[in-house]
Amino acid sequence: MNIRRFFKRWAKSREPRLLVWGIPALVGLAVWLAFGIYLLAGKPWQTQAHYTRIAAAALAAKDFETARIASQRLLALGVEPRRKYLFDLALALGGLGRGKEAVSLLGNIAPDDKPGYLPAHLFVAQTLLVKTNATPVEMRIAETHLKHAIALDPNSPAANELLGRLYVRSGRWELAEKHLRVIVSAKPEISLLLAAAHRARGDNLAARNWAERAAKYHRDKVQASKLDLPSDRLAWADAMAMTEDYATASLILEAGWQQFGNQAYLQPLGEVCALWLKSIAQTRPGDLASQITLIERGLECAPQNETLLRHLIRLTHLEGPEAAAARHTLKRMLAEGKAAATLHFALGVDAWQQGHPEEALKHLELAYAAAPLLPQVANNMAMILTVGNKPDLPRALMIIESVLQKFPQDPVFRQTRGEILVRSGRSQAAIADLEYALPRLASKRATHAALAEAYRAVGLRDLATEHERMAKTDR
Repeated sequence: MNIRRFFKRWAKSREPRLLVWGIPALVGLAVWLAFGIYLLAGKPWQTQAHYTRIAAAALAAKDFETARIASQRLLALGVEPRRKYLFDLALALGGLGRGKEAVSLLGNIAPDDKPGYLPAHLFVAQTLLVKTNATPVEMRIAETHLKHAIALDPNSPAANELLGRLYVRSGRWELAEKHLRVIVSAKPEISLLLAAAHRARGDNLAARNWAERAAKYHRDKVQASKLDLPSDRLAWADAMAMTEDYATASLILEAGWQQFGNQAYLQPLGEVCALWLKSIAQTRPGDLASQITLIERGLECAPQNETLLRHLIRLTHLEGPEAAAARHTLKRMLAEGKAAATLHFALGVDAWQQGHPEEALKHLELAYAAAPLLPQVANNMAMILTVGNKPDLPRALMIIESVLQKFPQDPVFRQTRGEILVRSGRSQAAIADLEYALPRLASKRATHAALAEAYRAVGLRDLATEHERMAKTDR
């Protein structure tokens, strides 16, 4: 019996008044039947496209719950690309704080031991590489995932760039060049990294050529743009500095600072001055006037630049008018209210080396008051409180302990604490610090002397004698 005949017979057997009451139910049934037929006869790709759009928009808007639901619906459809939907689901779960589930999914589509889904490999690698304190193990994991990505697509721009940058970061310049060359035509800004790679390998001619290409690219971008984009101007200056045209590099940064007042140019300008200074010191060691001018200009922009400060301190140890000029520069800058902590620090170091401990203490006290968290300032303050004319061992220990809380493995700071402990009568504890510092320091004489004192205090005279001997002969 067909459906039409069934409904005819059924209708004739009903009373008309009852049929009227059944019309709404029939209409409702017809609607649901029509909907069901539509679903059965509809096009699955329409449903897939619908949820794909929802998932993409939700992830872009960081609406991770909606992205999760849409991704799960797509997976329930059983359609391809399944790995993409698993990846989107992993991103959504990660955004919802469900990290273990996200990691589990990523492990399935981007395993450590074989190529999987390329975007997932890239995501894992990039997540590790953006960490400023990535461990060697994490770097190796990132490298593995990028190699899998390259195996899936040898020409992948993202994979080649990330792997190239990873090799630059780890100093593997030949490998860096191999991957960066793949993308340099599409991304000319990579020329600067290639210049650095060639310079590190000693190929100065190739480095200069790549640096010139990078300079032209970024110069054109800066000149064509109505906006001042620091990334392009800084890259342009870096490229010029790599060609050793420090004058042009400084002018590029000066123009950015003067025209736009962007402080992002100040530290790099100090670094260019430091590079220029190093070049002049090597090629024209007698041109002290130019050196002092560069130091002054560099410290105005970057008062904490260690290269500039070290060179300035060296100049104070010269004899004659040049030394006086260097000291005058320090004091004039200080009088102008510039870089109080670093300048008092420099003057304190100079005074100590000139044999004026009381003047040194005054400057270092002022430096420490201005910047108690600057580790070098705190370390020197602790040392002068230990070996100066007015020792204050408890305060010295307190200062160096605060430094070691942040830099527990620094050999210089460990050596300072060791010397303080020796003079405080805590020789057993001092030995651990001093023996840790000894092989890690360039100058070992003071450490040997402190160890000699410590070993003698604990009754190990043979070791004390040996360290005394080495204190006289070592650097």
